[in-house]
Amino acid sequence: MTKPPSGPAADALARIEAELGGALGPPPGPAELAALETACAGDPERLRRWLKRRLAGEPLAYILGWLEFRGLRFAVDSRAYITDPELTHLVDAVLNRVRTLPAAAGQGPLLAEVGVGCGSLALALKRALPAARIVGLDLHPGALALAASNASAHGLELRLVESDLFESWPADLPPPDLIYGDPPWGDAASLYAEDRPAAHYLAMPAASAFPIGGRTGVHSQILRAVAARGWASEIWLNGGILSPDELRAAAAAAPECEIVAAAPRLSLLRCRMAK
Repeated sequence: MTKPPSGPAADALARIEAELGGALGPPPGPAELAALETACAGDPERLRRWLKRRLAGEPLAYILGWLEFRGLRFAVDSRAYITDPELTHLVDAVLNRVRTLPAAAGQGPLLAEVGVGCGSLALALKRALPAARIVGLDLHPGALALAASNASAHGLELRLVESDLFESWPADLPPPDLIYGDPPWGDAASLYAEDRPAAHYLAMPAASAFPIGGRTGVHSQILRAVAARGWASEIWLNGGILSPDELRAAAAAAPECEIVAAAPRLSLLRCRMAK
């Protein structure tokens, strides 16, 4: 049985309920309430405002203005997708693979992230692989601005490009050694957990929540774009809770394809489109 909230959060919730003249439904969980109380630093009016926003369905990270991922804090707002904690498995997979790549003469490996968002994945990778060169691609200039701010805050170098997939890939760079990303996948019925309902994702930039072109439409689009360029890059894409069969079908044209079980019910798609 869930313990009812107490302290400042309980007082604020009771006030909101009285203002609205009825029950509010289940309140935010204890961890969320604690985060809001801490961030409000004893300001009861701010706490009440922020609780109203949370009760209306606004994601917690947007209200706080930050998220934590792999021990780092990143500024985030409605310009960018909120990083799912499950993506730590994609970062681990990319780290493990990059460490086995042959080193280029005098240069670190060249990585490209499709949909860099606020930069959380790219910057976690850069911190662990200082020699790596990472290019973050995104449709949204606002997300790129957030990523640039986060890179500066952490003192990490990240090259950022506004691009539809690889259309604006820098002419001064060779093809990337490895491409990775968390493309939008599934639909409103395929979700990680009950604490993140469809409304959580629908509050984010439209192109980052659920894919156009079907449940794996963006995965297929990325693979076709790499094939069209004749790149021999290795590709690692998050598949979330989609089934291995669904991911294999999305990569049917790939001459090399593997489904990697990242954790129970979580899959990654590894492909190479050219030898």
